[in-house]
Amino acid sequence: MIYKNIATLCLIILLLPSCVSQSGKKKASNISTEDIKPFHLVFYNVENLFDTKDDPKTLDDDFTPAGKKNWSDNRYDRKIAQLTKVIKSMTERHGYNPAIIGLSEIENRKVVEDLAKKLSSPGKEYVVVHEESGDRRGIDVALMYRSDLMSEMTHEALRISFIKGNYRSRDILYVKTKMINGEELNVFVNHWPSRREGAKESEPKRVAAARALRSKVDEVMGDDKNAKIIIVGDFNDYPDNLSITSELGATGDFKTKSDLYNLAYVLNANDKGTYNYKGDWGMLDQAIVTKSLLEGEGISTTAQGMKIYQEKFMMYYDKKHHESYPSRTYGYKYYGGFSDHLPIIVEFNAK
Repeated sequence: MIYKNIATLCLIILLLPSCVSQSGKKKASNISTEDIKPFHLVFYNVENLFDTKDDPKTLDDDFTPAGKKNWSDNRYDRKIAQLTKVIKSMTERHGYNPAIIGLSEIENRKVVEDLAKKLSSPGKEYVVVHEESGDRRGIDVALMYRSDLMSEMTHEALRISFIKGNYRSRDILYVKTKMINGEELNVFVNHWPSRREGAKESEPKRVAAARALRSKVDEVMGDDKNAKIIIVGDFNDYPDNLSITSELGATGDFKTKSDLYNLAYVLNANDKGTYNYKGDWGMLDQAIVTKSLLEGEGISTTAQGMKIYQEKFMMYYDKKHHESYPSRTYGYKYYGGFSDHLPIIVEFNAK
């Protein structure tokens, strides 16, 4: 009887650590890469996600009830619902697992939090990272991440310096995260200056943005040459333009010595795009990664890891041009669609 009690006590002691670890939260140091299922990074230019309140510090007057756009609470609620429908459909229709969502053309933290609430579910809550930028219209970038899969270590808004005039643009958002397996991911969210003045005339502004981004990338890689970096955004340039290839140093050729690989390069070469301007598709929204995410162990992606996300409900058919375009919110009038851009998705795995 004594022997039986001793054996029982030993068994309880052996099982006790596992019982404790199962009852608490998983800690990064105790999680293997096998615990991380494939997850996805999404980037989406959401086309003027403004609230209805007038911000006296920015030029947001058009997106108020009394403004040119007649922007109302009902229209705002519909906009949030439309964006929620797109992002949720990624999981419902294809089983994607959006763990990180980069956004551009958002007005402030509140609108991102409103979207995050619609996307979150018990145990899968999205945390918002945002810094108010220097853009005159109040157009910012932001990031959301799933708190059950990663945590934020630090973040920073990178201000872009322009040589001429007092021009201001969206900041670049840098977020350093830690996955539940302990690996660190460095994410940059971009929305570079537009081509409104003309591609050539406005190119120096995007070159300035590329230099600011490259400087921070070099700093991160100076601390860790194998740092895993993900760069996403609406660059308002194409993968083969000067700002991307020469200034940032992102390539679509594995044979080069460049440390950055542009996952959108091949799609662009095959005339694919996320934005349609007068019938021409442009690959403005891109994902660029360090080669450590392609060649290393742990969290990784592939050269074909990026996709353009397009569903029929997100599009409208133009009878005049016999082509489908992204169903946008505003053009010459209010359409009540989703966005004038298509989102991109990058799949990551744990080897």
